[in-house]
Amino acid sequence: MIAYLKGIVEKISDNSIVVDVNGVGYTVICSARTVAEAKKEKPIHIFTILNVREDAWTLFGFISEKERLWFNMLTSVQGVGGKVAIALLSALGDDDLYNAFLSQDKNMLTRADGIGPKLATRIISELKDKVVGKIEIGTPSSQILPETGVLNDVISALVNLGYQKSDIFRVVSAMPVELNAKFDVLLKTVLAKLSSGVYHE
Repeated sequence: MIAYLKGIVEKISDNSIVVDVNGVGYTVICSARTVAEAKKEKPIHIFTILNVREDAWTLFGFISEKERLWFNMLTSVQGVGGKVAIALLSALGDDDLYNAFLSQDKNMLTRADGIGPKLATRIISELKDKVVGKIEIGTPSSQILPETGVLNDVISALVNLGYQKSDIFRVVSAMPVELNAKFDVLLKTVLAKLSSGVYHE
């Protein structure tokens, strides 16, 4: 197994880079986020997974071990190959992926190319227990939210207003101090942030 590459970025395309390691060029398939970190003719340290099939050997690359961990988890689901996992990693960041599982929001996963409602439902179902509770998989701001009656009531009210669960969770996960507020106060605070788009920052 090729665990990582250290070399010079020789070429950059939409979904791959070529890394020159001591005169040998490796084509590495990457997420859009990893590609964005690569700079032509500059050094790079990229974590990798080699996918060996009868018809092809494909090297997938990741700018962080966290992204590689997500890739391994996603490809453990039937129907999710390397390219589909890369599409998910390109469309969603760590926070978005974590919150999608936390809120069981399959619609969020369908933002990625090749992910329909059925596959999104299967991914959420199979990986939810593996993702939720593993804080190290999410970013430091991601956390398990306390299942209080007030919080559940606020989430239910906002969903009824048409907001996505994943967006609601992203807001409340960033405001732990205010989670003890009364229903009307918490609802007003979260609604204000959702309406202003603060959660996209």
